[in-house]
Amino acid sequence: MKQAEVSRSYREAEIRGASSVECTIMLYDTLVADVRKAIRCLGEGDIEGRTEALVHGLLVLEQLQGTLQMESGGAAAEQLYRLYSLARAKILEGQIKCRVRLLEEIVEAMLTVRAMWVEVREKCQPVAVPEAWQVQTEGIAAGGAWSA
Repeated sequence: MKQAEVSRSYREAEIRGASSVECTIMLYDTLVADVRKAIRCLGEGDIEGRTEALVHGLLVLEQLQGTLQMESGGAAAEQLYRLYSLARAKILEGQIKCRVRLLEEIVEAMLTVRAMWVEVREKCQPVAVPEAWQVQTEGIAAGGAWSA
């Protein structure tokens, strides 16, 4: 199995076990990686690589924007919708004008919002039950009945 296939399999397993917040963070990671790759390609004069990276970044933005729950998300969903629309416009402008700074601004903005999602994930972690509160299972058979 090639390294790319192994990485893909690992990533798919990671996604299957992830919460919606963790998936959102992964999408931000992918978007940032795509834009950073486009910046590198821009510096190297690799038009095809830059275009491929930015097209993928636009698909990631589409996924982020498409998962917004506008009815229940309130002002936060509206703000994210506007942010994604602005990022899309800056990606297109950066591609057309070949401006690294526009692409760097996207990376900075997405890293800021990603950090907020990380905070959400940390606040949503299950609370550890103190050991003293845990149910003692000693003496309970597999079916849940007491054994003698």
